[in-house]
Amino acid sequence: MGLSNPNLNGLRVFSPSSILDNSLGLFEFLRYDTKALRDDSTILKDDFLDLIPKSTKIKQASKLKKSEITKQFEEFSKNLDRTLFVKNTKDELSDIKWTRIDNFCKLLRLIERSDERKTRWALYHIFATGKTRISKQNLNDLLQDFKIKNLDKVLAKIIKAETLSGLDATYDGKTFVINHDSGDKLVSHYLADAIEEPSRRSPGELEQEILELIDEGSYSNQEISQALLLDEGLVSRTISKLRDQDKITLSSFGQRGARYFTTSCDNCPFGTTKASCRKEAISYIASTFMQDFGLDLSANDFDSVEDNQALLKIKRIVMMARKEKNTKLERNLSENLEILLSKVVDKFTEIETPNKQPSTVSEIKMEVVSNISKLPMLYQLGLKKGARGGIHLMDEMLHLASKSIKKEDRLKIKKHALSESNKFLKNIGLDQKNSS
Repeated sequence: MGLSNPNLNGLRVFSPSSILDNSLGLFEFLRYDTKALRDDSTILKDDFLDLIPKSTKIKQASKLKKSEITKQFEEFSKNLDRTLFVKNTKDELSDIKWTRIDNFCKLLRLIERSDERKTRWALYHIFATGKTRISKQNLNDLLQDFKIKNLDKVLAKIIKAETLSGLDATYDGKTFVINHDSGDKLVSHYLADAIEEPSRRSPGELEQEILELIDEGSYSNQEISQALLLDEGLVSRTISKLRDQDKITLSSFGQRGARYFTTSCDNCPFGTTKASCRKEAISYIASTFMQDFGLDLSANDFDSVEDNQALLKIKRIVMMARKEKNTKLERNLSENLEILLSKVVDKFTEIETPNKQPSTVSEIKMEVVSNISKLPMLYQLGLKKGARGGIHLMDEMLHLASKSIKKEDRLKIKKHALSESNKFLKNIGLDQKNSS
C-alpha cells in the first residue's frame, strides 16, 4: 500500500533521533493522555503543559522544570505544524489532526524495532533535503545512538530489494548514490514504503480476505502470503484458526509437501449450501456463454469440474472477460502485458538452428524450461491452443508440399515438431496427450 503522505511528511520533518529524545514521548502523550481535550478544535498550550508532568509516557516528566517542558513542547509544536498535523500559534494549537498523530506515533514504535526501518528513515530524511549522494558518515551521524550492527549489509539489502521495483542506486561502502532527480517522488516510496508493515488489517479483516481468496482455488501459506502481502507467520496462525473453526479444509499437497487449503463446502464460511453454490456458478457461466457467444452449455458440460472452488474461479474469469477492452487504459494494459509475457516466452523458446543445410531436422533445438509454467493460466491456455494449431497448420503445409518433400522427411519433421510441442506443453504444465 505504501506510506501515506502524512507519515511521509512526519519522517521528513522529524529525524530518526526522535525515537530517543522526548519527541516520541510527546507523541505518546498526545495519543494516550489527551482524551479530555480531544473534543475541542482549539486547545491552549497551557492545557497541554498542565498535563505533561503527570504523563508516564515522557521520560522523567515529573522531574523536569516547567521551563524545560515549555521549551521542549514549543519546539515539538513547531515540528507538528511543519508536518501539517496542527496549526501552531504562540498560545494555542488548532486544527489538530488526531488520527494523523496517532498513526505516526504507531509508526515510530514500529521503526524502533528494526535496524532496516531506521536506516530507511535516515536515507529518506536525507534525500528529502535534496541530496542524492549520501555518505556513510552522514548516515552514521543520524544513526549513531542506535548502534546498527552492520550498516553495509542493511544498505545492500535495501538496494537489492528496491532495484527490483525500479530504484537506480549504488553503494560502494562509502557513498549511497541515488541516480534519480532530487525531486523524483517515487524515490521517497522506494526508500520509505517498506518502513510500514505490509498489512495493518484487523484479525477479522485478515480472515475475511484469506477466505475470499481461497474460495476460488487452493492456496499454500506461502502463496497466500505473496498474494495478500502478509507475513507468512501471520498467515500460518490465521490458517490454523480457520481450520479449528472448520471454515477451511486441506485440499491437497503440493511440491515438497506444501499444504494447500480451500474453503469447506460442508461448512461454508459464507453461509451457502454446496448445491446452491454450484448451481449459481453454472447458471452464470452458461448464461454468459449464450449471451456473448451463442453457445448453449448444459449442466453436463461441467461434470468434470470436481470442486465448487474451481467453478467459482471459472465464473470470476468469465466475469472479468466481459470487461470493456477498448478503453484507453485497457488498450495500454493489454499491449504492455503482451510485450512483457512475450519476453518470457521468447527467452525460454529460443530456436537454435545449425549452420548446416536445413534438411538436418534432428539438429534443431528449442529449449523450454519449467520456469515458463509460472505464466498466467489464461496465457498458458493460449500458448497451448497456439502450439496445437501450429502443428495442424504445419501438417497441412507438409501435405500440400508432399510432391517436393520425401515421405520419410515429412514424417521426420512432423515427429520432431510434435516432440518439441509436447515438451513445451509439459513444461507449462499442460501436457498434450494426443495430437494428430
